[in-house]
Amino acid sequence: MGHSISYMARAIGHSQTVFKNYIYNPHMYRIKKSPGSPSTLNDRYRRRLLRQASNFLLTPRQIAAEAGVIAILHTVQYVKVWKRDKLMIFIIVGVLLGFLVGLTCNKSIQNLEEPKKSTLLTFLGFPGEILMRMLKMLILPLIVSSLIVGLADLDQKASGKIGRRAIIYYMVTTLIAVFLGITLVALIKPGIGVASSSAKSNKDVRALDSFLDLIRNCFPENLVQATFQQFQTNVKVIKVDLKRHEVNFSAPKNLTDYLRKTYEFKTSEVNGTNITYYETWRDIKIAGSGNFSPGTNILGLVVFSIAVGIVLGNMETRAEAFVSWMATLNDVIMQLVTVVMWYSPVGICSLVAVKFSEMNNISGTFESLGMYMATVIVGLVIHSFFILPTIYLMVTRENPLTFVKGVLQALITAFGTSSSSATLPVTFKCLEENNKIDKRITRFVLPVGATVNMDGTALYEAVAAIFIAQAAGLELSIGQYIAVSVTATLASIGAAGIPQAGLVTMMVVLQTLGLPEDSVTLIFAVDWFLDRLRTTVNVLGDAFGAGIVAHLSRADLSESTEATYQSDRSVAV
Repeated sequence: MGHSISYMARAIGHSQTVFKNYIYNPHMYRIKKSPGSPSTLNDRYRRRLLRQASNFLLTPRQIAAEAGVIAILHTVQYVKVWKRDKLMIFIIVGVLLGFLVGLTCNKSIQNLEEPKKSTLLTFLGFPGEILMRMLKMLILPLIVSSLIVGLADLDQKASGKIGRRAIIYYMVTTLIAVFLGITLVALIKPGIGVASSSAKSNKDVRALDSFLDLIRNCFPENLVQATFQQFQTNVKVIKVDLKRHEVNFSAPKNLTDYLRKTYEFKTSEVNGTNITYYETWRDIKIAGSGNFSPGTNILGLVVFSIAVGIVLGNMETRAEAFVSWMATLNDVIMQLVTVVMWYSPVGICSLVAVKFSEMNNISGTFESLGMYMATVIVGLVIHSFFILPTIYLMVTRENPLTFVKGVLQALITAFGTSSSSATLPVTFKCLEENNKIDKRITRFVLPVGATVNMDGTALYEAVAAIFIAQAAGLELSIGQYIAVSVTATLASIGAAGIPQAGLVTMMVVLQTLGLPEDSVTLIFAVDWFLDRLRTTVNVLGDAFGAGIVAHLSRADLSESTEATYQSDRSVAV
């Protein structure tokens, strides 16, 4: 007994010596002192231990002590990982728990009668509603302050170059996404054999009005109003009913075809040379007076903030007080974002759970639209896992996986909130703190990207429009495919960074193919899920864009910093 106690005491003493050596002299164990993966540290230490033990350089007591050190180092490294990434772990757990709760409670909730069902869904989604409200509360001051401060810190030449690089990146990646979507849907043909829906849409839009409204919203007539309303043109639908007609002549085939293209027949009778038909003119849509619909006019505020930031940058010392105030506001908002993010695991869990709980038939819905969903998901995966990382790797020569790891928290938040604008505060935090992107880049690129760069939405709209055309039995020409690609690109730019905004702009793309807008109801059932995926891709595209623009603008940022330093010195003298 005494011998055993003595043996254990000597082993503990030796392990303490080894651990001190590791802390104060880590090169003895061929382990870098900087944080690394626990598996790498253990493997290196274990190989050294086995090599020394096999050469009889260690006694059994020393082997036991060093094995204890391995366990200690393993624990220390995982404690560091936990402290660094515990919020990320909580968010991932929240998403998984939301899936579990939604799938488990779906059947029970669907069996309830009203108003119990609505009440339960309201309580289940209430924490998520609070999260969305808090994030949306931070969007307006964050966008305005970040754009103004970011552009004010840049000289006019640098801001012009950065802006051009960002726009080129946005257009290139969006066109690639559209081309990828069209290629996949043309090859897979998910719409063949799918029954088209006859439900009616409650939205009437015209392509021309949508694009004109986009330009109008860039220049709001009232900045205060732009914080809570945006302009939208009303579209009036006029139906002209005609009376019964009787025509007495032989009906050639081309006349019949003409009538069918011109009219929507209620009944038609052909008897020899007599044609009796009842018809109505097709619906005629005209633009009525415009009105203001609820929702922040993000695009107008972005344009105004860019203009103010550029002007302040040219005012030099006269604008220092105002720019300093805006910078302080930006810092305050980012601190509030940190606080809100600790609540996000609960809110994201609620948002995911309530969506799954309110579905009427989960298995049936996913089964009937399975090929359509698979086509969209495959396109989003290829774009986000291969195309965007490849572009980043080719431009920066840096590991894209490391970059993605830094913005993982923003991607999970995008999936939970289904809003790129609501995710914007988290994207700022991830890029500036984790990936060390220059604040002058993030403050300029991210607000613009969250408004106009929608890779996932562009891909989705191209796939969905052609899927609906296939379900309707239409054969598309090359010209129609090109028209879809152009319209989907422009429509994605006009899609606001709010949940399911792409579903509204989808109607513009459908008009390009001559399809009725109510055809969009065919994909209503699964759009809420695909919307979360494409929003995640949108945010990832914005993040990669900021990284690429920051890499290409290093020289311009250095020159801008030097110019600011020289200006400050001249003022001081």
